[in-house]
Amino acid sequence: MDRRYCLNDLHLLHFKSFGIWKFGGCLIEIDRVLELKLVVFCISEYIDELMQADKDGGKILCEGTILNPGSWKASLFAAGTTLSAMKHILDGNGKIAYALVRPPGHHAQPSRADGYCFLNNAGLAVQLALNSGCKKVAVIDIDVHYGNGTAEGFYRSDNVLTISLHMNHGTWGPSHPQNGSVDELGEGEGYGFNLNIPLPNGTGDRGYEYAMHELVIPAVQKFEPDIMVLVVGQDSSAFDPNGRLCLTMEGYREIGRIVRKLADKHTVGRLLIVQEGGYHVTYAAYCLHATLEGALSLPLSLLSDPLAYYPEDEALAVKVVDSIKQCWKDNVLLFK
Repeated sequence: MDRRYCLNDLHLLHFKSFGIWKFGGCLIEIDRVLELKLVVFCISEYIDELMQADKDGGKILCEGTILNPGSWKASLFAAGTTLSAMKHILDGNGKIAYALVRPPGHHAQPSRADGYCFLNNAGLAVQLALNSGCKKVAVIDIDVHYGNGTAEGFYRSDNVLTISLHMNHGTWGPSHPQNGSVDELGEGEGYGFNLNIPLPNGTGDRGYEYAMHELVIPAVQKFEPDIMVLVVGQDSSAFDPNGRLCLTMEGYREIGRIVRKLADKHTVGRLLIVQEGGYHVTYAAYCLHATLEGALSLPLSLLSDPLAYYPEDEALAVKVVDSIKQCWKDNVLLFK
């Protein structure tokens, strides 16, 4: 079953999941094809652990991340949907695709679950792009939490530029050993291709826009990717209970515009958008809508902000961004 709903050139892909199909109300079990696609990002022992946990009726994989009955099938649908969205672009059927998926994935590392994530949907899509002939893939993650799983998956690769703009929260335990700090730049050939932008509380729309122009745009321009992946989380919003970075609809809309312009300039418009977090149920939906409006380059916004205004002071964010930029000039080849 392959449902596609179009809004201009945006495609929402559902259900077709590389070996998982809904037919007559039943789910056909995972086949070898999908298992092999998972192993290109995850180690086989981790996939075996998840499959066994599902057979056993569930398992606490780490604090706060529990595989319950049904979680594994949902994870397969999420991974398969994201792979389908990427394949839609790679096959030339469209330039931009959005994978609206649950559970999220950007904390899932090749060997472990973390932060409600079991399979790294974006990471799998990036690997598919590389295996399909793309030489360089740029990932921009704007979830309020560090996209540590995606970073870990490509930490030693110079074919993938991972950029994460996140709250400066640091590590939160054994499942999330990464700090998301500016000095986590990658290793080996990947050194300088993992760029972290830990932002201070209250950064707001103007602070994010400054970070995008001073850090993200120059990095992507120097990297010159073949395709781009925007990992979106609405938990960076001003009213999310799980974040403090104070973006409003206009901030999300501008980020969408900036990323779309980068894609148009460097990847012939090829852009995959993958859904991650967001915990204020109502406002998250508005912020997502605004992000997609920006990514679609709509001339006028279709929805007004129901909260309209949030006071912000970007002075601290500007200082932080300037300090990160200086750090990158000293250590990152893309900024030399």
